[in-house]
Amino acid sequence: PSSRSLQYLIREHMIENSPNKEEMKNLNNDVFSHDEKLHLRWNSQKGRIFIDGSHLMHNLELGDEILINSHAPPLALFTRDD
Repeated sequence: PSSRSLQYLIREHMIENSPNKEEMKNLNNDVFSHDEKLHLRWNSQKGRIFIDGSHLMHNLELGDEILINSHAPPLALFTRDD
């Protein structure tokens, strides 16, 4: 089986001044389909985004924008039948 969907997990919410904090906290883990994307704006002085655990990371600065989509090559999964 194959899927073009992408799962994401937000580990640390930075929403101190958000008027809808509870609504934002419910967005911490989801899956989006091939035609959807996630657009974020970094609102802290410095930080990092981690991709696939600690395998890939990128430094961020105030005002940086991040666009995440599922247009990467598909990941092949192999399962055992037992």
